[in-house]
This record gives sequence, C-alpha cells and structure tokens, in this order.
Amino acid sequence: MKRIITFLALSAMLIPAVFTGCSRNNTADTGSAVATSAPTEAYYTDKNGVSYNLDPDGSLYISNFSGKTSELNIPSDVKGKKIKRIGTSSLKMSKIKSVTIPDTVETIDDYAFAFSGNIESVTIPDSVKTIGTSAFAGCAKLKSVNLSKNLTSIGMYSFDATAVEKINIPKQVKEIKEYAFAECQKLKEIKINSKNTEFYKTTFNKSPNVTIIAPKDSKAIKTAKSNNIKYKIK
Repeated sequence: MKRIITFLALSAMLIPAVFTGCSRNNTADTGSAVATSAPTEAYYTDKNGVSYNLDPDGSLYISNFSGKTSELNIPSDVKGKKIKRIGTSSLKMSKIKSVTIPDTVETIDDYAFAFSGNIESVTIPDSVKTIGTSAFAGCAKLKSVNLSKNLTSIGMYSFDATAVEKINIPKQVKEIKEYAFAECQKLKEIKINSKNTEFYKTTFNKSPNVTIIAPKDSKAIKTAKSNNIKYKIK
C-alpha cells in the first residue's frame, strides 16, 4: 500500500511531463527520439476509442484511450503509418482485461498501462526494446508476463505491485532498474539468462518470496549474495 501511495505521488509529479511530452527516462534508456507534446486534436481516433498522434519520423504513437472495450487489439498501422510507441500514460487506469501489442511497437513509455486493474496477462512482442518507468505499475491482477527477447532495459517501478509469479529475463537486458519488481508478493522466480544483467538492492524490494536463478559468477548472483536475496545457480 505504501508503494502504491508512492506511485500516486510520483504520478502527480509526472503530470507536467505528460503535457510537455518529456519522458522521465533519458533517451538512451527509452530508445525513443522524443515524446512530443500532444496536439489538441488527435491525428486519428479509432472505433475502440484509441487515439493516435504523429511522431517526427512519421510513425504513430498511442496518445489516449477513451473506450470501454475489455479486449484491446492494437493495430500495427493506421492509415499506412506504423504504430511504434505506446505513449506516456496513454492507457493508464483503463478497464481493459487483455491487450494485443503488434510487432511494430518498439517502446512502451512511462505509465503506459499503470493502475489498469483488470489486466491479467500481457505478451510483449520481440520488437519492443525498452519498458519505461511504472509502465505496468499497480496492475494488481497482472499475473503472466512474456517479455520481448530483444528487450534491453526494464524501467523503474515497471511491474511494481503486480501479481506476477515468475519472469524470464532475456539475454539482451542490461539493467533491471530500481523497484522494477517491488512489492510483488506472489513473485517466486526471476530467471536471468546473461552474466551481465544488473539489478539493484531495491529492484525486488518487499518481494519476500523471490529467488534469483542466474549463471555462475554473474552480476545477478553477486548482487543477490551481497543483499541476502535467495538465489540458485543455473
């Protein structure tokens, strides 16, 4: 509960960033060239209530969701333009239960799905390289997560206070940031496949049942040992 209060406070701090379109992550982390200010009127809004806006490269990003559908299928393109980004807070606090993300999406921005309390599972396609701050934070029913094999960064608080039980971290992930899987009471297993993947003392804060499974002499095992986190050698 304390962590969710922290999220809400952090969210309030991010409100100016939403309007200015600036991501809390630096460019190197997000892989997104810019997060532009949302125009007064969307480029296009589809029948499901999903609004899209243009990025400078001519691709589209999801900017808002005003629909009521519980099963959301995001298209790969709209009017011939590819959907490459799920924008900051665009689906935050939505009622959707399931979402299909196309393999054109490369970035899931900060707070993209945060506090969407009905989401139970999500498959992140291999096109996605970065997951932003608090992207799925507070999705209390989110139990199953399949990560992109090309993912390089998992943002702060990204899966905090979710119901995930186990996660397979792809080899390309360089860093699992602070509080990424904090307060995940049901989390039992994190399988890390690279010797070079780093995480922090607070990455699994208040997730008491987690066991790190990683290669011998890996950075993950060293961090687990030094912070009294349960671990197993792959």
